[in-house]
Amino acid sequence: MLMMATPAHAAMIWTGDPARGTAVFGNMNCDSPGSVTAVTDPAKGRVWRYTKPGSSNRCENHGISVNGKRYVFKGGETYWLGWHSKLTNAANNNATFQWKSYGNHKQNFPVVLKMINGRIHMLHSPLGGSDRLIWSAPVKADEWHHFAIGLFLSPDTNKGWVEIYFDGQQQTFTNNTKRYVARTLDDINEPKWGIYGGRGQNMTNFVADLRVGTTYSDVASR
Repeated sequence: MLMMATPAHAAMIWTGDPARGTAVFGNMNCDSPGSVTAVTDPAKGRVWRYTKPGSSNRCENHGISVNGKRYVFKGGETYWLGWHSKLTNAANNNATFQWKSYGNHKQNFPVVLKMINGRIHMLHSPLGGSDRLIWSAPVKADEWHHFAIGLFLSPDTNKGWVEIYFDGQQQTFTNNTKRYVARTLDDINEPKWGIYGGRGQNMTNFVADLRVGTTYSDVASR
């Protein structure tokens, strides 16, 4: 059962500091023999390394923990999630980030980031499926990139919204807006970082400076 966590008065909600170990996450979804470990990167210092061998299908964390309790994201609130990512393999996969639905849900995921043909794509899964590609940018292996995603959470297709900054620049969606209006909340929604899919490919996702806040400035690239 998910435990309610009261949002802090400060804008910053959570940091995924590798020094605190995997207890910063809700739980792990990492198939053996994959692993999630803290390592030192020459450019970013201590980072998370999500290692997914070709023989497995998934190595991700699932949710976040605040003050020892699993954090519950609430409708009617705005959240910003920010992080740096470096992939060792730019082959196609199912996801490097998921805003995933759980519980008695109707959506698979409101938004997801995945590699397709050398580009990172954001997809939105509306009610009824038929996933929509709503944004993309070129990404190469062994390059650091920064992502910041803003979400106003609502189960109403006309009230929820998504924004994305890529390497510090606000992006325009395929519908020529900077704010994509869509259903962003189901029964339960939680973030997942790592690697999902890409079976047959050895893939590692290095993730640094994980943050969740209430404004873009909380999670902007540093």
